[in-house]
Amino acid sequence: MQILTDQNTAFELEALKPEIAFLPIGATEQHSRHLPLATDTILADQLSTAILEQLDWPGHVFLLPTLSVSSSEENTGYRGTISFTPLTMRSIVRDIWDSLTRVGIQKLIVCPWHGGNFILKPIIRELNCEKQQCHLFYLNPWEQVPATVYDQFAHGFEVHCGDVETSLMLALNPEYVKTERIDNPTPHFKAPLQDMWSMRTLSGGEGHTGHPTQATAAKGEIFKQAVIEHSVRYLQELLELSQQYPEY
Repeated sequence: MQILTDQNTAFELEALKPEIAFLPIGATEQHSRHLPLATDTILADQLSTAILEQLDWPGHVFLLPTLSVSSSEENTGYRGTISFTPLTMRSIVRDIWDSLTRVGIQKLIVCPWHGGNFILKPIIRELNCEKQQCHLFYLNPWEQVPATVYDQFAHGFEVHCGDVETSLMLALNPEYVKTERIDNPTPHFKAPLQDMWSMRTLSGGEGHTGHPTQATAAKGEIFKQAVIEHSVRYLQELLELSQQYPEY
């Protein structure tokens, strides 16, 4: 599968006629004292390409530019966080989908690297139901990683820029990880609590959960490989099912 991007021309896309588009979704939001606002976007840029490079599927894929702002309402209250409302995200995905289908791109894979975009699942259900065809797919790479991989980290899956995310950044972009890593003394909490409280409240103002001081590049490398391998496997399965079940 050849990857086409916005570095190609419109006429190159017209000649090669990709039938699949891939939309990575990042964020511009606080990542505590030690990771940049663009962390999710940085991860999205690198790992989305790695996933598509290993995907065994005929034809070409149009890798869209990473959406660098998304719904980050739980991380508001910090300077630098920019957040779309869920309804804005709904409109953005619909507009992107309309732009693609207008020129014959038949499938869109929506891939959030920021976990706060809860609106994406109902958007995809809505659009597939509306068209009565299975054309939109949801791939959350974090959800594809087996629990046994998370077990090596301080608290398993940590909600925000703890051991897991910091290890991944150390493996991919160590130059972005600052030395001001501190463990969060507040109780570990699960992601659904962010439906009611902000990260600022739940983290005691520090902006992260868990133990970023325990992060290592070695653990991040293992996690990176798991993200790629299991995301490719799941995506392969979805695309094969779309051939078997083209209708909604």
